[in-house]
Amino acid sequence: MVAARHGVPKVSLNAFSLQAVLPKAGATSATTESAQPAPGGAPPGGSSGAMLMTFAPLLLIVPILFMSFRRQKKEADARSKLKRGDRITTNAGIIGELVEVDDKIAKVKIAPGTTVQVLASTISAFPEMPTKSGASPSAQ
Repeated sequence: MVAARHGVPKVSLNAFSLQAVLPKAGATSATTESAQPAPGGAPPGGSSGAMLMTFAPLLLIVPILFMSFRRQKKEADARSKLKRGDRITTNAGIIGELVEVDDKIAKVKIAPGTTVQVLASTISAFPEMPTKSGASPSAQ
């Protein structure tokens, strides 16, 4: 530790240096032998672990991308099945009736005489709420 100023100790970063420091001449220890490179220039301890750590992020990202592309395809298929007059909802939560749809823009009727244009990629079929059978309107 270095001298403290205002009651806060100041830490020297020399102790945390990540530089490879060669041992003093004539020093013998177990670490001296392992610090020297193996014959042929190969790093000690093998490189299979290092290779695995290099490809680990790739191995994690590939399944996530696969699932994402699969979901996008399902959503596009469901969107292509929508037709005029279907009840739809947008990602923003607007519920309406589909009037017209093309590759990029969809026209949605949200009230009598009110039609809005939204991105076609943001619409999906609105799930109809099932009605309870046997429940009469007067019971509510």
